[in-house]
Amino acid sequence: MANITLIGMPGSGKSTLGALLAQSLGYRFVDGDAIIESSGRRLQEIIDRDGEEEFLRIEGAELLKLAGQGQVFAPGGSCVLSPAAMAHLRKLSVVVYLDVPLALIETRLGTDAMARRGIVGLRSLDLGQLYEIRRPLYLRYAHIRVSLDDRPISACLEILLALLRAREAGYNGKV
Repeated sequence: MANITLIGMPGSGKSTLGALLAQSLGYRFVDGDAIIESSGRRLQEIIDRDGEEEFLRIEGAELLKLAGQGQVFAPGGSCVLSPAAMAHLRKLSVVVYLDVPLALIETRLGTDAMARRGIVGLRSLDLGQLYEIRRPLYLRYAHIRVSLDDRPISACLEILLALLRAREAGYNGKV
């Protein structure tokens, strides 16, 4: 399979698991948040100064630039708010939804981290409301859904097993 994209809520483990998965497969790891922050500004700073719409525009534009093979992509949790970016990622990669329970996400993020993390939508909604809005989008765009708990190594193995099962079922990573 060419590339893998991990999608899910902030705090679902996309960056941690993406790095482990890339290392396991000998792939290159690409963190979407790091790409955006390479401009010299933190995610929350972009949201505070330019607004959420501008942040989503920047995020979508950066995701549309992704290309190549042998990579694991970990875009920000708001990537599913850009249909164009998701269509591109679905063509470029196998999209895996890291389905993590809301209670675990809340524990991982904590109140202080959420205020500084750069999460689109938290100005008007709480994390539970964002989860309810985004979860159907993650399910819609994912080729594969993996239910995870709080064990990164076993989670990485779960993703690999899901990818192998998909391959055995005839899925070749192209849509």
